[in-house]
Amino acid sequence: MSTNKKVAITADSTCDLPKGLVQKHNITVIPLSVLLGDSENLDGVDIMPGDIYDHVAGGGSLPKTSAVSPAGYSKVFGQLAADGYSIVHIGLSSAISSSYHNACVVAAGMDDVYCVDSKSLCTAMGLLVLEACDMAEHGMSAGEIARAVAELVPKLSTTFVLDSLEYLHKGGRCSSVARFGANMLGLKPSIAVDPSTGKMDVAKKYRGRIDNVYKQYINDRLRDIDAIDPKRVVIANSGGIDSDTLAFVKGLVSGKNYFERIITADAGCTISSHCGPKTLALFYIKK
Repeated sequence: MSTNKKVAITADSTCDLPKGLVQKHNITVIPLSVLLGDSENLDGVDIMPGDIYDHVAGGGSLPKTSAVSPAGYSKVFGQLAADGYSIVHIGLSSAISSSYHNACVVAAGMDDVYCVDSKSLCTAMGLLVLEACDMAEHGMSAGEIARAVAELVPKLSTTFVLDSLEYLHKGGRCSSVARFGANMLGLKPSIAVDPSTGKMDVAKKYRGRIDNVYKQYINDRLRDIDAIDPKRVVIANSGGIDSDTLAFVKGLVSGKNYFERIITADAGCTISSHCGPKTLALFYIKK
């Protein structure tokens, strides 16, 4: 049953949606904190991936990301509720951050606030946010939207391919042996997020020049294209990939003449601090 009450869609900053889409759909983005050196910065507000790369290239340590606090969610949810909104919040995978748990703690003490664990990250998570916006614009209630979006979570396909294991190694997520082996063999790992757990693991290892790997990765991702929802697909990158290569990648996707909307997005600080530059991703929802 629909309701006349206004619905606000909120999301952690890790949804990495382009600003134009955030503004168009009136999405409330709640930033995580990024600790870089001695400074604490708001993701996408005070700090961008380029700042991280410059810091690390200059010999600095990798940043640490900090979850949104319960107080942070309370402030945002409280203001929206005071303005007469019911709320659907879509959070970063609970296997990666405590942000989702913190949002749930706040929501439990309020009426008409629903939290959905995306079990994902970056603009794959953003696809769920856009689906929620579509539902709100069609007059669905917050509770209906939350249930429908939760049903899409297992259909979300979240993978990305890395140019280097350097950032994963520096962040303690890759052993020196694995890094040495990958460098010696010229391997480029593709990482997948398990939609049932929200955890990341290596899905495939490519070999060769990174530009050729991007092509192999995109072709692999679209091999079973009829199983993909054609409504939207996202090409995301973490910076450092030249414009000609990105145009070529978009051409591979658009050349399929299958998708209604191809969204290009820049990965934010969270995925960039874990994966480093020249990371490429193709995100979509399966039918």
